[in-house]
Amino acid sequence: MTSRHPLVSVKTMTDYHLESFIRCPYKYYYQHVLLLNPIQVKWRQVIQFIINQVVQNFYQLPLDAQNKFNVLKLIDRYWKNVSPQLFESKVHYYMVLAKTTDHLLQFLSMKKKQKPPLFLYQKLNTYIEELETQLSLTIELAEWSTYSFTVKKFLVEADEEMIQLYNHLMVVFSNEAFGKLPEKIEINTLLEGKKYTFSPTMNNVAQGNMYLKYMKDLLQHPNDYTKTNSLTECRSCPFTHKCKDSPSSFKGINRRNEDFLH
Repeated sequence: MTSRHPLVSVKTMTDYHLESFIRCPYKYYYQHVLLLNPIQVKWRQVIQFIINQVVQNFYQLPLDAQNKFNVLKLIDRYWKNVSPQLFESKVHYYMVLAKTTDHLLQFLSMKKKQKPPLFLYQKLNTYIEELETQLSLTIELAEWSTYSFTVKKFLVEADEEMIQLYNHLMVVFSNEAFGKLPEKIEINTLLEGKKYTFSPTMNNVAQGNMYLKYMKDLLQHPNDYTKTNSLTECRSCPFTHKCKDSPSSFKGINRRNEDFLH
């Protein structure tokens, strides 16, 4: 930011705040530091809500009702109230509808487990001594596996930074809260239809703690926040008018994370 701001106190790190910060520190600042609450809702947030509702309600159905027909019924239930005016055009609206429908059918029909989930959209908290911070995240779906458990997350879209963030979060949180790591972490993207899988080991715990310490340090210093260089992100941001006059020569959070990770 261009003006002087006091340090931000980080007593609790949540997955939601960290995801917002990764996408754009300026957006994080306006929404979570200044606590501005925009009336305008963008299409990506709406579709993420629909995805969450469909997945959660699907896994709450009786096992013999967890089929493609009921996936389509759930999608129709939540999509029918979505206005096409939220999107860039009617073509964009139908494209997003078609892709998310197709990929939800694909991912949910691959379900083979005949047991109820270990966790289903459950918010959990644990204190991480190395960070001197409470860590809070929502486990969208966790299923029993052969030796441990598998965690699954369903997102509208995700880049490398978001995938790295979630993997680090789950490794550090699981190690502290459960004393056990997930056998596999799976991230499914609903626009591209891609599946990203990660099988963590204890060697990843130290790296995860280092990453989160780095993120905590960034969060605490608003004067060092930088604007995203993603045109896609800016198009879906309700705070664009607040930073349109900011300098254009920002390094960007992605550059910082690349320096850390490599």
